[in-house]
Formats: sequence, structure tokens, C-alpha cells
Amino acid sequence: MKQEIQNGKIKWISITNPNKQNVEFLKKDFNICPSILKEYIPLIKRPKVEEYKDYLFVVIHFPVFDRKSRKTISTELDIILFENTLITSHNGLLPELKKIVEKCTSNKLVKNYYMEDNAIELTLKIIDKLIDTRMPMLDHLDDNINNIEEEIFNGNERKMVAEIAIVKHDMISFRRIVKPQRMVLESLSRNICKISNKNHSRLSAEVIGSNIKIWNTLENHKEMIEALEQTNESLLSYKLNNTMKILTAFSVIVLPLSLMANAFGMNVTNGMPLQESPIGFWVVIALMTITTFISFLFFKYKKWI
Repeated sequence: MKQEIQNGKIKWISITNPNKQNVEFLKKDFNICPSILKEYIPLIKRPKVEEYKDYLFVVIHFPVFDRKSRKTISTELDIILFENTLITSHNGLLPELKKIVEKCTSNKLVKNYYMEDNAIELTLKIIDKLIDTRMPMLDHLDDNINNIEEEIFNGNERKMVAEIAIVKHDMISFRRIVKPQRMVLESLSRNICKISNKNHSRLSAEVIGSNIKIWNTLENHKEMIEALEQTNESLLSYKLNNTMKILTAFSVIVLPLSLMANAFGMNVTNGMPLQESPIGFWVVIALMTITTFISFLFFKYKKWI
């Protein structure tokens, strides 16, 4: 689907789910380089900024959270930027961009805000808006981290092992997508002057600042989840050590009792004393009880239990 928005000399062409017709249109009306057209439809994994004679080709990725799979995936935005013409292309996973297109189409004030001076400012404002809308996406990470913290200190350490792994995987994906944005935005800021003589440094700095804000929030979340993971592992180790200590103490206490029971149970003539005594059984039980009590006191004195 292709939509065109015109405001004076500024034109914005928004393409959703590009196809071969779009490629032919770009080749015919804008004389776009064949190397761009070859890679225009399939996803480009490497974000980049390429400079051509009178336009820039920009590939930038944005994170999108899939609530069903609880994973953060990458969606691509391709930009062909002339001084007064902007061509954007994406696969439909950027609803925020669709809203901007709709508002620019239906609201003159919004259109004048985005398309006030030239297509370069339009591009920077769109990118800044898309980066800002990533901030609410971090709320699910914050909520998950808070839930993990609460569950850990409620004694559910074992359940949180898998939950921590899911959140860390989500965060790694988010970071992998966001980190290259800084390089792309800085490269875009440097190359803008090659297609326009106007100064866009202030707006470029705002866009880069928005990216830095997202990255700093991710860094805070990363430190928090790593600290919780270490705390969870420490609590699990502490509980496991306690369990092993109790089992070990129990085994050591039972060992002399087993030895005593086997000794008195030996089937030999005139072997162990008390074999013929009517109270022999109870005497052995008493000896076992005393041995158990002494062993327990010894372990308690050594603070092993």
C-alpha cells in the first residue's frame, strides 16, 4: 500500500509491505540506484546509511514486543531521503508510523508540524517519535523485573529461574536492536549536510538524545535483572546447602545406629550380650536412643545443624 502526503514543496510517500510495483515506481519516478532496488523488498539485517548524489538511503531497525511469544522482534524501516521528498517503507509492524501518516492526512496542524520546512526535518521528527514510542515498550520489562523481585523474596526462587531467563532473552533482543541505532543516527546527522545546506544539528541532537535515553533505561534494567539473578542463585544455593547439611547430619547420626543394630543382630552362639535376656531388645533401643541424642548434641555444639 502506498500513501502520498503533500504540503507545499514537501512530499512524503509512505509504503507499507513493498512489492515489485513499488520498486518499478521508485526506478521510474526517482531514478533510484539499482543496488538499492535489489535489496529494497527483502529484509536488510544490517542497519546503514548510504550516500548517493542527491539523496540518502537509510536502513534502521526498531524493536517490537510480541506479547503472545513474550519476545522482542526487529522491524525494519527503509528511508530514501531527498531534500524535499521522503520515501519510507516498512512491513506493517510499525503502527506508530501508520498513526503519524493518518494524522498528517486528516489534521492540518499535525501535517504542518511534521512537514514544516523540508523532508529532512520530517524524517528526523518521525524517527524521534518512533524512538520515543519504544519507551512505553520498556514498561513490560520493568513490570516483569518487579514481579521477579517480589516472587524471589516470597520464597519462589525455583520458579523464577525460567522467568529470569525469559526476561534476559527479551532484554538481549531489545539491546541488540537498539544499540546500532546510535551509529545510524550519528551517520545520518553527518550526511544530512550533503543533501541540504540548512542546519539540522539541534533536531539531530534531540533524536540521538532520545536513543541515549532508551539505551540508559535498558542499562538500568540489565543491571537490575543481573542483580536479581545473582540474588536468586544465592538463595537457591543457600537452601540447597541447608538441605545437604541436614541430609548429611541425618546420615552420620544413623550410621552408628545401623552398625549397632547389625552387631546385636549377628547370629552367633554366645555372641553379643543380652541375646537371651527378655529385656535385651529394649536395652538395645535405649542404647540407640542415647547414641542418637549424644550425636545430636555434638552436631548442635559444633553448629553443624
